[in-house]
Amino acid sequence: MYATMNASKILNGVVLGILLLLPVPGWSGTNDEDLPRLTVSAEGTIDVPPDKAVLSFAVETVGEKLSDVQEENQKRLAKVLEECRRFDIPSQFIQTTSLNVIPEYPPPPRRPSDGTLENSIPRIIGYRVVHQVNVEVRNLEVVGKVVDRVLHVGANRFSGIAWGLQNEQPTKLEVLKQASAKAQAKADALAQALNLKLVRMINVSEGGVSPSPPEGRYRMAMAMDSGGEASVSAGEISIRGTVTLVYEISQK
Repeated sequence: MYATMNASKILNGVVLGILLLLPVPGWSGTNDEDLPRLTVSAEGTIDVPPDKAVLSFAVETVGEKLSDVQEENQKRLAKVLEECRRFDIPSQFIQTTSLNVIPEYPPPPRRPSDGTLENSIPRIIGYRVVHQVNVEVRNLEVVGKVVDRVLHVGANRFSGIAWGLQNEQPTKLEVLKQASAKAQAKADALAQALNLKLVRMINVSEGGVSPSPPEGRYRMAMAMDSGGEASVSAGEISIRGTVTLVYEISQK
């Protein structure tokens, strides 16, 4: 009986060894990294008129006493926000992006004639408060008026306008379709020119989709006309995106 059990164990071991040597369906011994491949990239671009503008303003105040400087800053900012509401701009479209309180110091002392420096702690002589605000305007017809009025009632810094789209998703999808078609056409052309066969697509990657001003077509002209109102031209923005395709290739 003992001999029979040993024979059974030996037989099972032989069968297991044979099974391990047999190829497993769906499991290739070749790593994709070792396959000959072709990598192509292409960019898609769509130029569209913007339907929103983000205005960047700041209210800056200075003075000797911090509480007075902050109070003056808040008063000016309140006037700016009230003016925005006159143009039916919802409160959720007005955002504080930064609030800085900066101590002001006197100029550094001059170096004495004997070459030594005085050891002294700088004395604060005042404060500067800068409150930065972004305002999103969706009625592009009033952008110039908003710029003019906000600067008139209290804002004393204007950093510029960023044009954009309220809903970028449909345009981004079209850009990706365009980029994918271009990349596929490029792969077909290279394969034909080099007498290669595109066996299968190994990988697809998106390089990102973002708006940017197209060269020569983006314009933001601001000039004061006779009425003192800022004249603004939105022009167009460009939505750009890239797609990269990786193919396994072989000789025809």
